[in-house]
Amino acid sequence: MNKTKIDLRILLFFIWPFGAFLTTFFSISSRRSNLIYVLFTTLFGYAFSFIDTSADSYRVALVFNEFDYRGIPSIFNEYLSGYHTDLYRYFLYSLVKGVTNNPKILFAFFGFVFGIFSFKSLRLFFNVKGLEKGISIFILCIIFIALNSVVNINGARFNTAAIICFCSVINLIVYNKKIWILGLLSTFLFHFSFLFIIPFLLLMYVFRERLFTKSRTSTWIFILFVLTFLFSLISESNLINLNVVSRLLPISMANKVDIYNSSDITALYADRGKTFFHRVSNTFSYISQCYIFFFILRIKSILKNTTLKNPELQRLFNFVLLFLSVTFILSIFPSGGRFLAISTQVFFFFLIRFYVTYKSNVLQKYILGLLPFYAFLIAFNLFYLCIVLTSSTIWYGNLFWIIYEGIGYTFVY
Repeated sequence: MNKTKIDLRILLFFIWPFGAFLTTFFSISSRRSNLIYVLFTTLFGYAFSFIDTSADSYRVALVFNEFDYRGIPSIFNEYLSGYHTDLYRYFLYSLVKGVTNNPKILFAFFGFVFGIFSFKSLRLFFNVKGLEKGISIFILCIIFIALNSVVNINGARFNTAAIICFCSVINLIVYNKKIWILGLLSTFLFHFSFLFIIPFLLLMYVFRERLFTKSRTSTWIFILFVLTFLFSLISESNLINLNVVSRLLPISMANKVDIYNSSDITALYADRGKTFFHRVSNTFSYISQCYIFFFILRIKSILKNTTLKNPELQRLFNFVLLFLSVTFILSIFPSGGRFLAISTQVFFFFLIRFYVTYKSNVLQKYILGLLPFYAFLIAFNLFYLCIVLTSSTIWYGNLFWIIYEGIGYTFVY
């Protein structure tokens, strides 16, 4: 019976890829679900339309269209010399440009890589003993997915690094799988800004036994969490200038830091922050952070007073507090606020386990209360962007129709 169902899902992928993709959420542990999920994210990347000129995908496709083909060794040498901030994007530029000028092929590669780690993140998230169906679990799942959904292929560099970072952190801190140190170290090859968070995460992993006690939350960790949260609320983003940092680095790395710290990049983010969308987005971001802050206070109280002790959950909670503190600090650096999405995903990874262990009516109400604060994120990332940035045939077309539609595509200015 199971084999028959799996075979039918593969057949469904040819007839209706999106429908097959939806079925993967009902059997996350299945290898065939992994295959279908990654194939769909590859197809999803291929289906980007490059019409919205304000989207990251449009700008990436524009640069790719004007990119002069150079061999991979040349790209690597330029990266080492500091001419490029990231290796991943230009590596794929060179790889694809040698075959075709079609940006849909480029984004299919982006979708393939993103899909591999996105599915791994879902398997980690859902790997909870005693997980049952219910509205609270559904809300936690929807928010977790929305924090770095498949549509974030739109900003492939940072979001791919973010999903790899999440997978690496969970595998290192929770499961002590040392091979994921390589995964963590690789993130700065996707987006150079991860070089600023990697040292913190490596230190937390190396000293995890001393930092994250199983019996309680250390007072200094909790105070640091509260202070950094308050500081992040009242401080301006891009508060810290990175010129001092760049002077301490080798020239190739200093050039990369200077690019992120340039007046053009700062002006770009300042202009984005003035738009109505970003004002609304930032407002929801602030109030959701505040809600999580008070939710964490409630969780701390439950862990302290409960007679049902769970040492591993307590240790994970301590890590969540310290990781959130680090990302609160990084939010005052240029573009640093984006790291909060990763620490928030880790919080929800903890929260679903906490809920399963200490399920109560009070917790259900707190989780239900998350919904209005994350409604904008869910609506924007899971619905609006998916419609605006992609061809409509990805939702109802068959595999051959979607592929045919993109054959011979040329970028339009």
